[in-house]
Amino acid sequence: MSKPISDKEAQSFSFLFDLVKKQMGFIPNSMKTMARVPAILGSFGALAASIIGNPKNVSPITGIRLSLKNMGWMAKHQKNTNRVPLYLKNLVAHVSSNASGCRYCQAHTIGEAAHNGASEEQLKAVWDFENSELFDEKEKAALRFGFAGGSVPNVVTAAHFEDLRKHFTEEQIVELGATIALFGYLNRWNDTFATQLEATAIANAEKYLQKNGWEIGKHGMSV
Repeated sequence: MSKPISDKEAQSFSFLFDLVKKQMGFIPNSMKTMARVPAILGSFGALAASIIGNPKNVSPITGIRLSLKNMGWMAKHQKNTNRVPLYLKNLVAHVSSNASGCRYCQAHTIGEAAHNGASEEQLKAVWDFENSELFDEKEKAALRFGFAGGSVPNVVTAAHFEDLRKHFTEEQIVELGATIALFGYLNRWNDTFATQLEATAIANAEKYLQKNGWEIGKHGMSV
């Protein structure tokens, strides 16, 4: 499993962690793990504060301070050339959304993967990636992680992390985990609200996914 940063390393995030401790009474290890990629931690902190933050603790000034801090983290993150390739994160998001059953996100992520460099052959074979020679062992390790992480209940094991560490750094593994978690949010959002699929997304799904049983379902209905 991916370990949280140490208490000494956590001092670099004292502004945010002090706020979290004021809110919760302690600093959760989940956020200490996110801190391996500070931009992910900062962005999550802003989202969580906007949804479940206590207004007594999250003042407008506090929000501005967090935003400014996160701008620095984001700028550094954008310059990082050792990030997981975007097409692969899109494919991980796709298999994760497939596992969770969100047809809306399946359609979006297959289109994003196409837009960001996945081959036509990979796009058509991704639902059977395990048995396909179109994916190398690095890609398969990431996709296995995505499918296991998107399954309900979650079936990620220590073996998935052992497999990932053959190909990815700890920071890259956090990136992949954040991708799964982001689409966990979006899967639930779009299935809950029955978000209507856009024409371009429908066309991508029909091109790459329909032969594998994809159907638009409730995402074709206007509400």
